[in-house]
Amino acid sequence: MCLSFQPVLPMAEDLIVSLDSQVDSLEIVGGKGRSLAKLTNAGFDVPGGFQVTTQAYRQFVTEHDLQTKILELAKPRIVEGTCSFEQASTDINSLFQEHDLQDDIAQEIAKAYEGLEGTPAVAVRSSANAEDLPDLSFAGQQETYLNVKGADEVAVAVKNCWASLWTAQAINYRHEMDIQQDVVAMAVVVQIMIPSEVSGILFTANPVTGDRDEMIVNCSFGLGEAVVSGQVMPDTYIVDRQSLKAKETIIGAKDQRIVSDGNQGTRMEDVTEAQKSQSSLNDASLSELASVALRIEKEFESVPQDIEWAISTGKLWLLQSRPITNLSAPPPKDVSWPEVPDAQLLKRQVAENMPDPLSPLFQDLYLKGIFDSQKWPEGWKWEGINTRSWLKNFVVTTVNGYAFQPIYHSNFDEWKGVMDKLEKTQKAQSWYKTLKGALRNKYLIDQLKGGPFHFVYLIAKTYRSFKPYPVLRYWADVQLPEYLGRIERWDKLDPTKATGIELLQCLRDLSLTEAKYWHALRGVIGTAKATDGGFQHFLEENAPDEGMISGTFLTGFSSRTLDAELEMRSIAAGIRENPSLYELTIVTPAARLLGALGNHPAGKVTKHAIDQYLHDYGRQVFNLDFVEATLEEAPKPFAMSLKAMVRNPGRDPAVRQKEMKKNRRAKLWQAMKFFKGGKRMEFLQTYWTARVNYPTREEALFYLGLSWSTLRPRALALGGLLVEIGTFNQPDDIFYVSSEDLEAAIAARANDKALPALGQQAQEQRELRALRLRMDPPPAIPPLKASQTESALATIHSNDDREGILKGFAVSPGKVSGRASVIMSPNDFDKMQPDTILVCPLTTPAWTQLFPHATALVTDIGSILAHGSIVAREYGIPAVLGVGNATQHIKSGDMLEVDGDRGTVKVID
Repeated sequence: MCLSFQPVLPMAEDLIVSLDSQVDSLEIVGGKGRSLAKLTNAGFDVPGGFQVTTQAYRQFVTEHDLQTKILELAKPRIVEGTCSFEQASTDINSLFQEHDLQDDIAQEIAKAYEGLEGTPAVAVRSSANAEDLPDLSFAGQQETYLNVKGADEVAVAVKNCWASLWTAQAINYRHEMDIQQDVVAMAVVVQIMIPSEVSGILFTANPVTGDRDEMIVNCSFGLGEAVVSGQVMPDTYIVDRQSLKAKETIIGAKDQRIVSDGNQGTRMEDVTEAQKSQSSLNDASLSELASVALRIEKEFESVPQDIEWAISTGKLWLLQSRPITNLSAPPPKDVSWPEVPDAQLLKRQVAENMPDPLSPLFQDLYLKGIFDSQKWPEGWKWEGINTRSWLKNFVVTTVNGYAFQPIYHSNFDEWKGVMDKLEKTQKAQSWYKTLKGALRNKYLIDQLKGGPFHFVYLIAKTYRSFKPYPVLRYWADVQLPEYLGRIERWDKLDPTKATGIELLQCLRDLSLTEAKYWHALRGVIGTAKATDGGFQHFLEENAPDEGMISGTFLTGFSSRTLDAELEMRSIAAGIRENPSLYELTIVTPAARLLGALGNHPAGKVTKHAIDQYLHDYGRQVFNLDFVEATLEEAPKPFAMSLKAMVRNPGRDPAVRQKEMKKNRRAKLWQAMKFFKGGKRMEFLQTYWTARVNYPTREEALFYLGLSWSTLRPRALALGGLLVEIGTFNQPDDIFYVSSEDLEAAIAARANDKALPALGQQAQEQRELRALRLRMDPPPAIPPLKASQTESALATIHSNDDREGILKGFAVSPGKVSGRASVIMSPNDFDKMQPDTILVCPLTTPAWTQLFPHATALVTDIGSILAHGSIVAREYGIPAVLGVGNATQHIKSGDMLEVDGDRGTVKVID
C-alpha cells in the first residue's frame, strides 16, 4: 500500500516560526522540528533557534518551476545490475544550485538568525515531512550542517538541506517504502550550536533485545555527529531503568572526535591516548541523562525514544527525540525450561520442522493428531507429555510453546538399541538384494549410463520391472495417493459458501491428514536414515583418515529441488531477455514486483509462469505450523530470490551437475582402490543401498505441509465469519484458540451471539507467541552430555567458540572460504548475497531457492539426514549442520572457512 502525506499548508507569511512554536504539524515543520518544539514547550533544555517551514521549500520549488523537473529526474537507473539513484540525486542537486533563494525567504532567514543572541554559530538540520515516524525514521537520509556562522551562510545551508531531500539514499528509501516522491517537502531547523565535550544517543529500550527494562547509551568525545554517523567506536552503557546505573560498560576505541573548525564547519581530530581508554561519561552524568530520558519518554506517550543529546560545560542539552522504529517485542522475563520427569526432551525429527513457538490451534489439532492418527488398544488416549508408553515417537510436547520430542529414560536402552540396529541394517542386507534394489532405481540407472559402471546400466535394462522396497512402494502406491486424495476432497469445498461447522470439520480432517502423512514420512526417513547412516558408519569405522563421508558419494542427483531451480531460472531468463521486464524487475521492490509484472503489457506470460511455479513449488512450508503462510500465499521471499537470480544467474546448473558427477566418480574410484577384498564388497553393498533409498526421502518430504494450502483459506474464512459476529477482531485470531473454543463460537453465532472474550484470549495468545519468538530454546532438556552430542540422539552440537572454530556435523563434502550471509528467516532472503556462505537456523524445502547463490551451508540445527544436508549434496556445496549457535557467533560479512569433510566452521575474520 502506498504511503502518502496530504499537505496542510501554512499561511504564506509563515516562512519562519520559532522553535517553541505551537505549530504541531509534520506538513509545516517536519518530524525533527515538531519533536524539538514539543521538548522545548515541555520545559526541557533544548538549544534555542527557529524553523524554516515547508512553505519556504515549496515556494522556492514552485517559483523556479522545479517540481516537474525533480519528479522526472527522481527515477532509478540500472547500474551494474542494481537499482541506483546516484545520477538522479546529482542532477536534482544541480537544479537547486542553479537558483538563488528568493529575496523574501533570504530576508526572513537573516532576520531570524540575527535575532538570536550574539548571532552565534548554529546547526542547520533537515526536518522532512516524512521522517521520525514510528515506522519510518529516515535516520541519516538527509543532511545536517554544523558550526555555520553568518546570515548568508545559514541561507546557503538551508538550501543545501532542501536539496538533501533528494539524496540518493533518501530517494531510494522512499522508493522502497512506497512513499510517493511528489508529496515530500523539507523544513529546516536552525539551532544555536552546542560546543559539546561529550555527546551521543540514548535508546530508552534495548533495540537489539526489545527489553524495556534497559536503556542503551552510545557516546564519545566531541560533537555527536561522529557517533550518529558511525565514524567512531563509541563507549556503550547498558543502563538499568530502575537504578539508573550502568549494568554493563564497554569502553570504545574513540580514536577521533569531531570539533568545530574555526568560523565554519567541522573537522576530525585525534583523541589523546589517555582519553581513548577513559569513560567519556561519568556516573553522575549518566544517571542524569537516564532520568531525563525517562521524562522524555513519558512526554511522548510512553513510546520508547531514540534521543540525541550533548553535554557542554556540565550542562545536558537535548538535540532530538524520535520513536525507536521497528522495536521488537521484549523477551519474557524469568524464563525457565522445566524438565519432565523420566524424560529427555529433544529438538529432533518432527520438532525440527517446528522451529518457532506453536500456535494454540496447531498444538490442539496437529500434535494431538500425530497420536490420534494411529490405531491404539481400547483405553489408550492422548494426554500430551503424560502419554507414557514405549510409543514415545508418537508424542510431541511443548515447553514455552516450543516443540520437543520426549524419549523416556525407562525405555532409553530399548530405544538406543533399535537405533543402533537400524544404523547397521545394511550389514544384514545380502548383495543380491542390494544389487536388485539398485537396479530398480531409474534415477540411479540414468546416472550409470556411460560411466565406469556402464555394464550395470546394461544389466539394469533387464530388471526395470523390479518393484521398489516394500516401505517405499507402500508410500508411493498407497500413502501418497491417499494423502493427496483427502486434500483434493477438501479443495472442492468453497470457503465462501461453507458453514462454520463444515469449515471446522475441514480443519480437523486436514490436520489429521497431515499427521498421518508424517507417519508415512517416518517410514521413508527411517529407511533413508538406516541406509545413509549405515553407509556413514561404515566409512567412519573403515576409512577414518581418508576424509570420506557418505555425502561424498551422494551428490549431484536429480530432485524436486533442482527442478524448482530450473523453473525459476527459466522465468529469470525470460525476464532478462525482455529489456522492459528486466528494468521493471531490477527497479521494483520485491513486495510490489509480482503485481507490477502482472500489470505490465509484456509481463502476462511471466506472471502466469510465476503463478504456476508458486502452485507447483510454493506450497512447501517454512514452518510446519499452519499459522505461517505458505510461499504461494505470501510470495515476497520468492520475489526476493527471483530478483537476485535476474541480477546474477550464477553457475549454469548443467555445468555444476556435470562437475559433481565427475567428482563423484573420482571419489568412487578412490574408494575402490582403498578398500580391498571383502571390505570392497561391503563398501559397494552399503553404497548401493544408500543410493537406492536415499533419493526417495527428499521426494516424500516435498509434500510435507501440502494440506495447509487448502486449510489456511478455509481457516481464515471461518475466522472471517467470527469477525462479522463480533467474536474475533481479525480472521487470523482463529489460530490462537482451540478447536473446542471454535465449536463454542460457532454455536453462539448460530444464535446471533458473539464471544468477545474469545477474541481477547486470541489477542493475548498472539502477544505471548510474539514474546516467545524472542526466546532462545535449548536443543535438549536437560542438556545433553558431551558424549551424547555425537550419538544418534543429536541434531545439534554445543560450542563455546574456542579459537573461533565451531563444530558441527559433516554432511556434504568440500572445503571453501568466503563471506557469510546470515539469514534468520524468509524476511531476510533479500540479504542473501551471491556466492556467499549461507548461515541460518535451519532449512526446510521452502529455503532451497537460496541455494543457487550459496557456496556452502552452515546451520544451527540438523544432522546427516536433515533437509539441508541433502540439498547441499544436490548442489555440490560443503555443509556443516547442527553447529548449535552459528547464527549467534557469525555475522553477515564475516570471513569463514567451512570444512564439510571434518564438520568445522572457522571464523577467519
